[in-house]
Amino acid sequence: MRRASRDYGRYLRGPEEAGGGPGAPHDGPPPAPPAPAPAPASRSVAVAFLGLGLGQVVCSVALFLYFRAQMDPNRISEDDTHCINRIFKLHENADLQDTTLENQDTKLIPDSCKSIKQAFRAAVQKELQHIVRSQHIRAEKAMMEGSWLEMARRGKTHTQPFAHLTINATDIPSGSHKVSLSSWYHDRGWAKISNMTFSNGKLIVNQDGFYFLYANICFRHHETSGDLATEYLQLMVYVTKTSIKIPSSHTLMKGGSTKYWSGNSEFHFYSINVGGFFKLRSGEEISIEVSNPSLLDPDQDATYFGAFKVLDID
Repeated sequence: MRRASRDYGRYLRGPEEAGGGPGAPHDGPPPAPPAPAPAPASRSVAVAFLGLGLGQVVCSVALFLYFRAQMDPNRISEDDTHCINRIFKLHENADLQDTTLENQDTKLIPDSCKSIKQAFRAAVQKELQHIVRSQHIRAEKAMMEGSWLEMARRGKTHTQPFAHLTINATDIPSGSHKVSLSSWYHDRGWAKISNMTFSNGKLIVNQDGFYFLYANICFRHHETSGDLATEYLQLMVYVTKTSIKIPSSHTLMKGGSTKYWSGNSEFHFYSINVGGFFKLRSGEEISIEVSNPSLLDPDQDATYFGAFKVLDID
């Protein structure tokens, strides 16, 4: 770094002043041989000097970059050049302690060089702020990447429970009385299930939590299917929760209406949709009951139910 600063001083003075021009003499005594290398210091002292020297190197680099970018050598006066040389020498020869550096700064740099000195300090502060900001951004980026990796890892091992079941059209009960629907697809077409269990026509909860439950039931009838047993129909759906630990059943949701389907119409259709947010425990079962099951629409986009976990229980 000392060599770089001296070369920069020669660049500011020009080749004629620095003695490197075409007319500069080349004879004279040869340069003195380099001084022998000092004996190696202890490891602790070397580490301390290395840390302190690193700060001086950063400052010197900042000063060099600042003046190379900010100054035009063709417009620098001789007094400015003299100030720059003195400031460079101060930073090269100053003691590593901050108090000594401040004393030398006061004694060796005259008031006429105050503006140059302030420019040096501003350059150092600007470069150090840039370094600190860069390190801070890298640290934040590393933390964010680590957080995303951790979330991805947890997401793979702790997938939120969900289920979407569609009606099995080949096993729909007949009649007009209220029945429990026990035949659903859980792995065909749009039907999917994860971290929940389907058994004996019931959706079983495997993790405690707050769940959103939903059901959509469609009823339809066409004149080609034959005459209806009655023109007044009570079309209903019930979402029921059953507890295994404490044998009991509770209707969580129900919906429907009494419809008049006269024989004068060629086609009839009615849809019921219910949904709600419920606290469920592991082992509890969800089932669906309907009236007039023979009128169910068997399409997977018409008759279905499901659940998905929203929150853990604190």
